[in-house]
Amino acid sequence: MASSRFSVRSVAIIGAGSSGLTAARYIQAQGVYNRIVVFEQRSQVGGIWHYSSRPTDQEHIPQENPYLRPDAPLQPRKDKAEAPEFPTATYDDLYVNIPHPLMGFTDLAIQDVHEANHPGQPLPIFPHRRTIEEYLITYAQEVRHLIRFNTKVDDVRLLRRPRPTGTQNGPDDHIDSWEIHSSNTVDGSLSVEAFDAVLVAQGHYNITFVPNIANIEAFKEAHPGVLMHSKRYRNPGPFHGKKVIVVGNSASGLDIAAQINDTTEAELYLSVHTPTASEGLKRLTGAEEVPEIQEFLVEERGVRLVDGRVIRDVDVVLFCTGYLFSLPFLQREKPTDADPLGDLLSDGRRIHRLYDDMFHIDHPTLAFLCLPMKVVPYPLAQAQAALVARVWANTLELPSTEEMNAWERAAEKVRGPTFHVWPQGDDGTYINALYRRITEGPESSASRAGKEPPRWNDYLVWMRRVSLAGKVKFEELGRTATTLAELGYIYEEEEEAKEKKGGSNSVIEQISLKTARIETTPAVPVYSGA
Repeated sequence: MASSRFSVRSVAIIGAGSSGLTAARYIQAQGVYNRIVVFEQRSQVGGIWHYSSRPTDQEHIPQENPYLRPDAPLQPRKDKAEAPEFPTATYDDLYVNIPHPLMGFTDLAIQDVHEANHPGQPLPIFPHRRTIEEYLITYAQEVRHLIRFNTKVDDVRLLRRPRPTGTQNGPDDHIDSWEIHSSNTVDGSLSVEAFDAVLVAQGHYNITFVPNIANIEAFKEAHPGVLMHSKRYRNPGPFHGKKVIVVGNSASGLDIAAQINDTTEAELYLSVHTPTASEGLKRLTGAEEVPEIQEFLVEERGVRLVDGRVIRDVDVVLFCTGYLFSLPFLQREKPTDADPLGDLLSDGRRIHRLYDDMFHIDHPTLAFLCLPMKVVPYPLAQAQAALVARVWANTLELPSTEEMNAWERAAEKVRGPTFHVWPQGDDGTYINALYRRITEGPESSASRAGKEPPRWNDYLVWMRRVSLAGKVKFEELGRTATTLAELGYIYEEEEEAKEKKGGSNSVIEQISLKTARIETTPAVPVYSGA
């Protein structure tokens, strides 16, 4: 049994998207918390998947500031509900890039929800955004009574009070609590409440990033409407017949570029920092990949590339350049040295002062879910929620503050500026190692209490490995395939070939129980909660 480091009985969860919903289910199932409130600014669950056909009407170009205030919501149309809309980055014809057996939470299959909602209707192996939104609405039913809709968290303040006499724990002689200031987005009413712990599950697809390229300000002023961020993209219709430069070749950049390429009869360029893999270019027949933009040319309504080439008479430059981490309710502006939370954001590329991408090192009753990127987010959030629920319940123990500081320093050296970007496959390793820690580790007699964490079997580990190539094939064949086998990816044949070569059964089976403990100085500290 872990030591009673925490006295958490009330928990505030910020956000009712996928991470917030699974957090609520795990924290509720732990059975020791007497007050759980999920704050959600929208009128429905789903976070980024709660679709708004109207994009934000605000554009920020250039934009490199993680302290930028979030866009104001869109006010309701006269014939619509009274709640304002908070547009997300999802667009009309978006299909996810993760096969649904892998993407869904392990305690509710996407297939089951789809069949219940649409009997007899085939489910594509890479579902449409509507399927995911319906899935999350169903997944939320168990904890919907905990959610305060149309409630925006405006401020989270750290409160410190001395521990009662006789309960001091070394240098940790204070107890943290958190004051939540919120507002109702419909009637404007304000509320202030205190909680023992706060779990941030707001996602990180809100504050846009657009690099400050030479002459971009002058170009924007001279040619209004030419520059835009992909957050405002909904469909390729407005791009028909226009000369377009898409900046960025991430998953969204390639998908949006392909949609525009299928529509426009003019030139399409894909401007990239790193050349796109050949498979990613298959949908861009006729488009041209070019290097980065060095400067904007106002008179020519064009750009000069880093190789010296000039592209003139451009109609649209669409930045698919991603987002910055932002915490407007914790740090509205760059903090001073006296800020008790430290500088969490710096340049917005990561969240600082965190152990294991989750716990604030100095104030671990503040935690974050699903910050890692290029992972399968739903089961990863499940695993993290299972850990957080048990740590705050004192059935799993965190390392000392010194050990957590050492972990962060070691992780910074290995990860560099892409701190929260995990190598492919490490999400599955983390999920399974954490499962073993909870169910088989040295603290398992206590930590098994609560909702069971997720675990990936060999099939899901294999599916993770082929999902990126499978999505490319799915798009090539018209988005109708309902299994990976239809796309040419057959699990049984791969396993048979591996056995003939004398390979091991599974990457996960090779993980020792040693890795199922929190390691403060792992050789490659991609994660440590496992």
